[in-house]
Amino acid sequence: MGSGFQLGGRVDYDADHPSGRTLFKAFLSLIGTVKIRRIMQTLRVFWRLSWIMYYLLSGVFQMLVLFRWCTPQQKLARIQRWSQNILRVFNIQVNAHNVPHLSQVKGSMFISNHVSWLDIFAINAVLPGQFIAKDDVRKWPIIGYLAAQANTVFVSRQRGNGSTQGKVDGVATALRNGAQITLFPEGTSTIGDQVLPFKSSFFQAAIDAEAKIWPVLCFYPAQNGGVNRTMAYYGDISLVQSLKDLAAQKCGVIELNFFEAIDATAKERRDLAEHTQQMLATELAKTLERSC
Repeated sequence: MGSGFQLGGRVDYDADHPSGRTLFKAFLSLIGTVKIRRIMQTLRVFWRLSWIMYYLLSGVFQMLVLFRWCTPQQKLARIQRWSQNILRVFNIQVNAHNVPHLSQVKGSMFISNHVSWLDIFAINAVLPGQFIAKDDVRKWPIIGYLAAQANTVFVSRQRGNGSTQGKVDGVATALRNGAQITLFPEGTSTIGDQVLPFKSSFFQAAIDAEAKIWPVLCFYPAQNGGVNRTMAYYGDISLVQSLKDLAAQKCGVIELNFFEAIDATAKERRDLAEHTQQMLATELAKTLERSC
């Protein structure tokens, strides 16, 4: 009996049969393609992470040596170029919409939803400034040092921390002096499909400084619609794993949408926080609907 499929028995494969040779070659070709793709992905990850390490060390050098000779404007320009380079290594494109002019945001606070540590680099690549971040960031190797040298305000997650009011006062002073500061008031990150309730403490800084707040929506679209989970930094994902995942993907996109400024003068901080959160949540829902 000839070779082929036998119902209820084993498959007898004859590589000498014309159709068998074709299938055999196709199978080998498929295996080869898969191996090549894996090799190329491994090389891409190694190459990108090597460049990331270079830029991190370059950032440390600039902070240690060059920043002492730079004006505040020159420091921001260096931070902007550095952030753009980090994103370029990962082949991440930032599409920013309705970006205000630099003169408009002096002494202002950006209020943004939080999806990833990439949020900071994306915003800095467009409009560099200071950030308010959780205390955990300070402990990150190299990145924590760079964040501290960039005048990041670190905030404890613990409720009732007595230092919070002092930091609020410090942010208010910085705003009065013309600093541009970004706040992620969710207090944690998500996969990018929702905007969590906002913590209102640091909204008081904008109120005290009679500053404007600019709502900013960070959105990470996936190629097939919805959100790009690979770029999100949430849950139990470690920084190392996040870096590996980003290095493995071919490319990514970050959408930054800037909305009309809100004057914080004489506002009540909880009302201001709730209003801003609802606005960004509504805009995110619209963006998700369009992306599907």
